[in-house]
Amino acid sequence: MNSLKLFKVVILSFLLWSSLLYSQSTQDIDQLINKTSQLHNEGNARDFIENTKNIVTYSENIQYEKGLSYGYYNLATYFYDNAKFRQSINYAKKANQYTRFLKNDKTHASKIYALLGGNYLLLELYTLSSKSYNKSLEILKSKGKKNAQDYLTESSNYSNMSYLYENVDMPDSMYFYLNKEKAILQKIPDTGAAIQNGCSCLGFGNYYINQYKLDSAAYYYTKSLDYIDNKKHPCKIEAQIGLGNVYAKKKDSENAFTYYQLASEGFENNNFPDIQSELFKKMAELHIAQNNFSEAKHYQNLYREIHDKLDTRIKQERDYVLNEAMLEERESHEKDALTVKIITLIVIITLILITIFVIHLVKKYRSKNQKAIEITEQLLSEQEIHLQEKILMEMKVNEAFDEIIILAKENSPEFFTRFQEVYPKFSIKMLDINPKFKVSELTFAAYIYLGFNTKEIAEYTFKAVKTIENNRYNLRKKLKLSPEKDLQIWIRNYIES
Repeated sequence: MNSLKLFKVVILSFLLWSSLLYSQSTQDIDQLINKTSQLHNEGNARDFIENTKNIVTYSENIQYEKGLSYGYYNLATYFYDNAKFRQSINYAKKANQYTRFLKNDKTHASKIYALLGGNYLLLELYTLSSKSYNKSLEILKSKGKKNAQDYLTESSNYSNMSYLYENVDMPDSMYFYLNKEKAILQKIPDTGAAIQNGCSCLGFGNYYINQYKLDSAAYYYTKSLDYIDNKKHPCKIEAQIGLGNVYAKKKDSENAFTYYQLASEGFENNNFPDIQSELFKKMAELHIAQNNFSEAKHYQNLYREIHDKLDTRIKQERDYVLNEAMLEERESHEKDALTVKIITLIVIITLILITIFVIHLVKKYRSKNQKAIEITEQLLSEQEIHLQEKILMEMKVNEAFDEIIILAKENSPEFFTRFQEVYPKFSIKMLDINPKFKVSELTFAAYIYLGFNTKEIAEYTFKAVKTIENNRYNLRKKLKLSPEKDLQIWIRNYIES
């Protein structure tokens, strides 16, 4: 009896000790999470990545979901800062796996989707980028009460949306999202949003320099530095480059060199190579303008070395990410198709069982119900024919889609004719909007409907990217489409509605 009591005491003591140990471990990990957030804001990349690795290791030992999600998110952030987008996306997706924890931490969940959107943006996958940003905003919208971090994430989403529209040469939409970002930041004290306010001013500076309003651009770049001058952050470097660009356009080479030099001192461990390559390009151009060709060649070589390496990696990673996205889409499609097949099979089996039962009853009363037997057999036959026709139709649609994609990439004159055969509603519905659409415009809209981006359309149709961007702008204008709506998504929804 005494032995049994002693055993119970030992077991209870062990369980209590284990619980206390787990609680202490999670507290230590939570402190590390807060520390890494501060290190990242300070631009301390080395300590940030070392502490992040500790978070992941400690969390794996006790299977702490919060630590794992935050640790993988930090790794994704680190690789994003170093323009290694494939690794960043993979870690962001790993951080997004812990759905049970993320259901209760919507702030962190929205930040993961925002980070995915940033990766897709720099890979020029604008549809995926917009989709991720909108998902992040949707998660924040579902929160009852927002905190300062939620507002920072929301403003960051709008900031990146403005960069998206800057990249596709839509300044009005860029300005629209910059103002949305500014409105959100006004809800946070300046002390709690210094970096984001600095990045917001950087966005306005970029907008005005693109409009060649140099004084306004200089004002916002300077204001950006006022917010983050004592911090390490890529927005600070870009604001310094922006001021250098302003002075270069004003033919003030001395001040331009000063700000370019300040920007070059902000890089460490070759982080932010996309910004660094752009800086070297601007410095080379400025030296050429000063007839200093030896220095210009030096910076051109630095630019080419970083840019070519980065460009090659981005193309590889973009192809990888596209393949991954297509694979995920295919898997989702196959899963849906399997569900449909299972439901169809259940329905058929049910119909067969019902039919067998009915036939049994009919046979029992054959003399009185011969006609009922014939109707039942006809019903079974029609169901089987319908199923076979449905399966054949699905096979034909898949084959036709692959054929259309090939014709599009070859810029074949047969492309639009074949496209109309497979999608007969397309031209009818587009002409309902504007009967004056030309065949060339409908063909261009077909490329967008199939998911080709601006660079791909330019490549396959042997046209300049600027020409395709103008075509997109004219098409949006004829469709009377507002700036915040995605052209491809709108066309798909309209045609398939």
